[in-house]
Amino acid sequence: MKITKLGHACVLVEAENQVGLFDPGVWADKKLTNTVEHLDCIIYTHEHGDHFDIGILKKFVDKFPEAEVICNKEIQNLINNAGIMATVREESQYTRKFKSPHEKLPIPNAVAPAENGYHFKGLVTHPGDSHTFFETKKVLLMPFVAPWGKIGDAVDKVVELKPEYVLPIHDWFYTDEAREWLNKFIEPYLKDNAIKLLSAKSGIIHEI
Repeated sequence: MKITKLGHACVLVEAENQVGLFDPGVWADKKLTNTVEHLDCIIYTHEHGDHFDIGILKKFVDKFPEAEVICNKEIQNLINNAGIMATVREESQYTRKFKSPHEKLPIPNAVAPAENGYHFKGLVTHPGDSHTFFETKKVLLMPFVAPWGKIGDAVDKVVELKPEYVLPIHDWFYTDEAREWLNKFIEPYLKDNAIKLLSAKSGIIHEI
């Protein structure tokens, strides 16, 4: 299995000869659509722009017309309204959804969107913008840093669920130095709990 973070919350997973892409939003790598060479499915946890962008989706659908789009009904409506012709499902042969609600937004009158967490091939888990979920597979893509959450709560959740590997996501606003600081801060504690922390730097291919 190969896992490649491609900016912020966007992660490419290659497992069992199938390829899935999680949450290609506006803060994903700018050359994203050129970088990806094959896709079986595109998976969206929720509709916020840093996780879902209709323009990026259109480029992927044009490039990979056979790829399935996995998302909730709210995103399906956005896709339909944009006139994009794609196979859109809430679950598929590649994925299983699970309860992973978006955390409350720290902005007056802001309403959190509907959200699903997704497992890909029973191996990789993306919870979206949530620390309130209760299952993971072998590899957890974890938002440690967010305006709606705390690093300590994220670490506690990882230790509670005990994946074998964890990849930090949701860090567009971090410099590489800040990512290194975060890794040094949390890695020893996770290691003591038999959890391997993967580098959060974009573009690194992790072979597991």
